[in-house]
Amino acid sequence: MNKIKQRSIIFAVCTLLSSTFSQAKSVTNSEYKAVVDTAFNYFNGAANGDQQLLSKAFDLDFGHVKMITVDKNTGKETIRTVPLNEFSGYFKKATQDTWVANILSVDIVDNKMAMVKLDFDTPKTHYIDYLVMYKRENEWRIINKTFIANKK
Repeated sequence: MNKIKQRSIIFAVCTLLSSTFSQAKSVTNSEYKAVVDTAFNYFNGAANGDQQLLSKAFDLDFGHVKMITVDKNTGKETIRTVPLNEFSGYFKKATQDTWVANILSVDIVDNKMAMVKLDFDTPKTHYIDYLVMYKRENEWRIINKTFIANKK
């Protein structure tokens, strides 16, 4: 057997053995659950006017919301930035409508930063939110919420 063929066989056997013995980490771990819980704390806090849940979800000291706004006079689009401590104040009472939220994706980096894509539907508006989170002092908090809102 020539050396090239012999090396190919050894490489194939090693690849097969290493793939057999390697194990993938579970996607569902404690960090994943904590990130998802933080996203739902935001959603449920907003839907129920629950400031305590919102304060668990948002980094009220450092976080911001960014949204596209359109000037009524000029029609020009701009990006408006609102601190999360101000934004959370918009939700003072529970909605009478039914709101539905689904997590579309979660990306966690080094168990320290996360990005959640949230599909958020109300009877009047459909939202897609991107929630950026940092884990500080052992707690996940939303530091940036950027979204698109489409009126129905």
